[in-house]
Amino acid sequence: MAERPHSTKMCAKFQSAAGLLGKRWTPLVVQLLLKRPHRYSELYEELEVVTEGMLSQRLKELEQAGVVERRVIDDQPVRVEYRLTQKGRGLSRVISGLERWADEWIR
Repeated sequence: MAERPHSTKMCAKFQSAAGLLGKRWTPLVVQLLLKRPHRYSELYEELEVVTEGMLSQRLKELEQAGVVERRVIDDQPVRVEYRLTQKGRGLSRVISGLERWADEWIR
C-alpha cells in the first residue's frame, strides 16, 4: 500500500494515525477486538454490512500497521483468530472517547 503524501505544516505522525483510523470500518473492527479476540466470521457477522473483501483489506492494513495480529490456532479444524496487539490495545482511549462523543452529540 503506497503511503500518501503528508502536509509539511502538520504533524506527520498525527496524519498517519488519522489516515489509518479514518478509514471506513477500521474503528468498528478495533472496537470489536477491544472486547475480545474474534474469528473472521464473527467480525463479518457482527459488522453485518461490510463486504468480505473490505473486511479482509482492513484486517491486513491493521496487521501491517502492527495494530492487529492474526493467530492460527492449530486445532481440528484449524481456526484463525484476530486480536489486538499492545499497540492496538493502546487505542482503547481513542475508541472510548469516540463512543462518549457519539453518545453525547450524534442523534
